[in-house]
Amino acid sequence: MPKEISQSFDVTVIGAGVAGLMLTKKLSELGLHTALIEKQPKLAGGPSTRNEGWLHRGTYHATSIKDRANAIQVAKRCIYGHEQIKRFAPEALEDIDLPSFALIRNPDSVDEAVSRWNEADVLYKCVLLRQLAELEPNVKTDNIAAAFQVNDVGINTRILYRKLLTAAENAGAQIFPGSELVFQKPEEAGIKRNGEVQPIESKLFVYTAGFGVRQLFDSNFNLSVPVRYWKSHLLVVPRLTKSSVFFIDPHEAGMMNHGDYSIVGLNEDAFQCDAPNYDCIEQGIQNIYEAMERFFYTIDDSKALPVACIKTDLAEKSAAARSLNISISEPIPNHICVLPGKMTESPYVTDYLTRMVYERINDDLIALRPMDTIK
Repeated sequence: MPKEISQSFDVTVIGAGVAGLMLTKKLSELGLHTALIEKQPKLAGGPSTRNEGWLHRGTYHATSIKDRANAIQVAKRCIYGHEQIKRFAPEALEDIDLPSFALIRNPDSVDEAVSRWNEADVLYKCVLLRQLAELEPNVKTDNIAAAFQVNDVGINTRILYRKLLTAAENAGAQIFPGSELVFQKPEEAGIKRNGEVQPIESKLFVYTAGFGVRQLFDSNFNLSVPVRYWKSHLLVVPRLTKSSVFFIDPHEAGMMNHGDYSIVGLNEDAFQCDAPNYDCIEQGIQNIYEAMERFFYTIDDSKALPVACIKTDLAEKSAAARSLNISISEPIPNHICVLPGKMTESPYVTDYLTRMVYERINDDLIALRPMDTIK
């Protein structure tokens, strides 16, 4: 028998990736009656799991974003998210007894990187290259300008998402995988499952569906949301090193270890595409192989698995490159569209959204603050 659908919700969240799961948990724990709708039969099947499994702590983003102020802001959001996720799901962290290493190839970038890390409160410790070579003999150190021990860590995203899901359900959220939200009007919604549509009422709708947002607004409201699609790539190979090691230079490799495997990506790997799909672009995979050859002495690619991922941003007049900025908009009243940026930024953006939603939902039991009475 299908799960009985409650007819009325305070908030309906569309898209069960990391942002959708985390927001549903936080809203439900606040006492709001929340529904989470996911089109696919399994949760978090998109960018939330198709990534390096890298719990950032600001190291990479403080340096990879050209504009210094923006870079520091994103780095601090990542630090905030890192600490919140680590407290919530410590059992999801991997290789906690091993260090991680950030490498810089360009000697002219070292001072700027250290300066930005200091401003953003990124934790780091200098490592001599001969020490790195002793610890990680498979890493080519000849053309490395500087190495640092950092606090970035690998994370088992499946454990994190299961814990978010369980916390949300324990707080009263209703989860609907394999379902779609359809509208007759912006205020008249229904959950479509197995060809049947059951009407619901909801005070607010929050879209965290990533690349599905554009199609949802187009099909339901004939409204174009200017979402752009970007394809990036990963290569899963037998484990390359003892510790996770990554470059911060553009077009070099970044890697996180997970059990017997390493997941390798390329910094600033972004191919703009017209339609979202998970077909790999041959050049994208080739770029990773070339970066790995610069990085490691030996590579076992006998079990190599190439992976593509679709990321999104909002088109901006002057933006040629992909934007890492968080985006929150309201194309239709009470329909909030969210592009949350990096996984490690999800705690920041979902805390912001939780405050935003609470201010929109009438709470008759908690007394108003003086500023709440001003109209």
